Amino acid sequence: PHPRMPSSQAALVRRALTWLTENGVREVCVAAGARNAPLIGALAKSSGVTLRHFFEERSAGFFALGRVMATQRPVAVVTTSGTAAAELLPAMIEAHYQGLPLVAVTADRPKLYRGTGAPQAIEQAALFEPYAGLTLDVDASTDASDWLQSAAPSQPFHLNVCLEEPLDPEIEGVGFASLGGAFGDRARTPEFDLGELIAWLSRHERTMVAVAGLHPTEAALLTPLLLRLGLPIFAEATANLSGTPQLRPLLIPPAEQSIRALAPTAVLRIGAVPSGRWWRDLEAPSKVAVLSLSKTGHSGLARQTNVQSGVFDFAQDIDSCDFPHTGTASVPPLPRPTFDQPSPHSNEKAWLNEIAMVIPDNALVFLGNSLPIREWNETVGNSRPLRTFANRGANGIDGLVSTFLGLSADETSSESWLILGDLSALYDLAAPWILSQLPAANRRIVVLNNGGGRIFSKVKSLQHLAVGTRAMIENPHQLSFRPWAELWSIPHRLIGKPTDLRNLPQGHLVIEVPTQP
Repeated sequence: PHPRMPSSQAALVRRALTWLTENGVREVCVAAGARNAPLIGALAKSSGVTLRHFFEERSAGFFALGRVMATQRPVAVVTTSGTAAAELLPAMIEAHYQGLPLVAVTADRPKLYRGTGAPQAIEQAALFEPYAGLTLDVDASTDASDWLQSAAPSQPFHLNVCLEEPLDPEIEGVGFASLGGAFGDRARTPEFDLGELIAWLSRHERTMVAVAGLHPTEAALLTPLLLRLGLPIFAEATANLSGTPQLRPLLIPPAEQSIRALAPTAVLRIGAVPSGRWWRDLEAPSKVAVLSLSKTGHSGLARQTNVQSGVFDFAQDIDSCDFPHTGTASVPPLPRPTFDQPSPHSNEKAWLNEIAMVIPDNALVFLGNSLPIREWNETVGNSRPLRTFANRGANGIDGLVSTFLGLSADETSSESWLILGDLSALYDLAAPWILSQLPAANRRIVVLNNGGGRIFSKVKSLQHLAVGTRAMIENPHQLSFRPWAELWSIPHRLIGKPTDLRNLPQGHLVIEVPTQP
């Protein structure tokens, strides 16, 4: 029989789990190892917590990120020590720039091992700085006052648990639901209040509102303010404003031509950083005033002149405020783009137009990342009542399949669609591991396969490179995604004509669309 360990290890593990519950955690993803066995054993004996297990940490981290996006609550990932903990860094970076409370729980060897080069001993305590809003580095001797620290609701945080050997995997769990947790009741103190917004608007004429990257519940909270402002709204698909009929007169097509037609002298950005080229062009010396309001407070621009930013609570009371008369700017109507019926290797925009036609209203759509979002904005725009998401924090393409699967884990009655490029899919080949632990649902993974990183062909500075150099940048290939689907027992459909998108089978499906960029 396994010898019982000193009570100090059990007390540490139970205190760590209790701290997670106090900070609102109700879901945990685990990637097992010997070092984190005491944590996993106690979690397995706990009540009120949803557990999912992974064989590697990178997918676990991005899946948990998707769960945070879906639930708007913190979700934890438990890893063993060493490089296993480091695999969470990409997801933690993304969570930092999205303002999402992803929780990294890393088991560690005792502190005296640090800097020695001993097996599985790295410097874990500061591993996620500066991306973690709070780091707790704890062991059996940690003072009780240290456990009183609470994480911010819009930042990832890190709990590093140092465990002595021998390790006890049979520690009793805790009751997650019974311990409550004040996380959901805490709100980050806004750094930019409604009065300051009104003052800023009063100083600027021809203001346009640019909205991106809002959860549908955030979009609902923001809607009364947008209606009261009456300003033209450049709402990317990820703004999730298209399902509100009252806003439709204010929505302008989210294409670059809209910005040029409107020619705003001020931009009020709300939510995530827009994906369009027009936003990057604001980096140049410009008279266009910019105010960025988001959960993170990041401005999204490097220039300092004529730029303000802050954290803003969109649920503030607007009824008692005296808003300036803004009116609604007139935007010349833009013709909706038309496309010939696509054929094999047609332009991606033409195929996106066809794909959008078969996605039902109110479906969940995850766009990954910059190019699919821009092309979706230009073809579908904000005309469809869909719930649309993307990883727009650090603008990376890793972990997109895992994030989508986490986001769609509870979508059993609605369809879920992921639309991403071929290299993005190759980044995350291990993601479907988790499918056997999810309820049955229609999850469609659409891979736009243009044979490499053809987005770089659109970058002017790279268009005249030598063939060899260009190949190193674009990574051209002739890979098929059928073997990937077969590896995970997912049906695969190769699309050659629009009718191939009809009569899709129920359940999970990989849809491969050969395209030109």
